[in-house]
Amino acid sequence: MSRQAAPDSRWRDPHLHLLLAATAVVGLGLWVLLPPGYARPIVADHWHLLAVLLLYPVVEEWLFRGLLQGELLRRPRFRERHLGVTRANLLTSAVFASLHLVHQPPLWALSILVPSLALGHFRERYGNLRWPIALHILFNGVYILAGLAPTG
Repeated sequence: MSRQAAPDSRWRDPHLHLLLAATAVVGLGLWVLLPPGYARPIVADHWHLLAVLLLYPVVEEWLFRGLLQGELLRRPRFRERHLGVTRANLLTSAVFASLHLVHQPPLWALSILVPSLALGHFRERYGNLRWPIALHILFNGVYILAGLAPTG
């Protein structure tokens, strides 16, 4: 008789529960505040949808949380914490949010800072990119779902 593996204890992580609850609240906020149907162009193009839901999260997390934050964490001064956030996470998140200025208005790019800090937190908390990638996919999915409200 085979034994089932114990569930991943990370699912019991209060940080994860808090982040999931916050994600739901943000999704409702996007649904209420942003124009109805804003995500329809993304969904209409299957390649764009695939990029937003899979390609961007994997590539961005690998580059930012994997390479940049990983390299910064090798240096003791970037492992120092301020209000619970490492300098490595803060700098990585600032760069990540700044690069969103290329295709996003300034306020939207700035709003990327908080989720980026959360992704960096989970990268450091678990020492790998699985959770940041999964959460990034979730964030993008919530953004898209909130933008599928009927337009009229």
